[in-house]
Amino acid sequence: MTSSSDASDSLIHAETQSTSQATLILLGLFFAAGVVYLVSLPIRALWKAVPQRKPKLPKKEASSSDITISSQPSQKASEPQKPGVSMKQLMKKTSQNPTKAQSAVIDKATHHPLYLNTLKGHTDNVGGLAFSADGSALATACEDRVIRVFRLTDIRAKNMGFMKHNMTTTPVDVAFGSAPNLLAVTARGIVQEANLSMVHLASNKASEQHTLWQVPNSHDGRPAILLQSAHRSETSGVLLSCSAKNELRLFSFAGKQLASVDAAGLHNHMAAISLDGRFFAAATFTSDVKIHEVRYDKQNAYQSVAKVMDLKGHKSQVLCLAFAPDATKMVTASKDGTWRVWNINVRYHQQEDPKTLLQHQQEVIVALRCMHMQRLLWASWLLLKLACTCCGCDGMQCTCSIQSA
Repeated sequence: MTSSSDASDSLIHAETQSTSQATLILLGLFFAAGVVYLVSLPIRALWKAVPQRKPKLPKKEASSSDITISSQPSQKASEPQKPGVSMKQLMKKTSQNPTKAQSAVIDKATHHPLYLNTLKGHTDNVGGLAFSADGSALATACEDRVIRVFRLTDIRAKNMGFMKHNMTTTPVDVAFGSAPNLLAVTARGIVQEANLSMVHLASNKASEQHTLWQVPNSHDGRPAILLQSAHRSETSGVLLSCSAKNELRLFSFAGKQLASVDAAGLHNHMAAISLDGRFFAAATFTSDVKIHEVRYDKQNAYQSVAKVMDLKGHKSQVLCLAFAPDATKMVTASKDGTWRVWNINVRYHQQEDPKTLLQHQQEVIVALRCMHMQRLLWASWLLLKLACTCCGCDGMQCTCSIQSA
């Protein structure tokens, strides 16, 4: 038994020793291959650095069969090449020669009974615009990184005067400050973050245009989709900035953040603030609209914000809304195909709910067909214009159709 066990132990020891030897051989081979590869790297680099000479082939004598006679004269190598067509010329040519579909859209808009004029000049999509408080100016924000302020002294003038300001980022929306030459602009940064600023435009000269203040990353990394202003007095007011998520922020005309409000929705479609700056609301992914009240002191200084009313009645998400000029009524348009006029002049302090004054059913809401920003304009409480305030783009040229109420 002892001899047999010793034999088995010796056999196991021999197998283990042979296995370890094989393992060492494999490791040695891998190590040698690695050393060869590392040594070959500088040699390959030196070989690529040395210019390689191509072998010279013997020149072939031209035969009579290889000679071809061309009827066209060859262009001399020293002759200068013709300059190519610039992007500006292409855009101008495209705007002057629209397609049939674009011509049909333009023709339909210009033959509307309320049509007054068309503002031209931008070279990309116009995503935002705003009228001044006195109605004497119209500001536009375009993806061509230019904002313009048109003077509406003669609404039917063929060539309407304007001031423009070139930006380094893409403007999303504009709103007027305390004067027609003060513009609040929310722009889209490199990583889609929102940047808010106030620009002073004295003339078209760049030396007379400057930024009064700037709030970088005004929505903490989220993009902004809308900017509106409300005037409390000749020198004071508030700015409402709406993010693409569920956040609304209030800023003073001096650039100070006053409040940040959660709209309680998955994302915002748009927002609106009353002309006196008392109420604001957002159209979100839900069917209800929450109205907030901004409270001021006797000197029109901001104090606080509180939710005061809920508009309940739509069966689907609300896409756009607007306040009446006197802030006593509101209009909403929903994805359920209806728009409603609400009476918000109620005793909400005593839990009185807003009431629906008017409801209209449409198979297709006009505001839902907007390609860009969806907004409602309030002409008067009896006349509602369901349309977008931004422009329609016909190719490389955008036109803003101004219609009377």
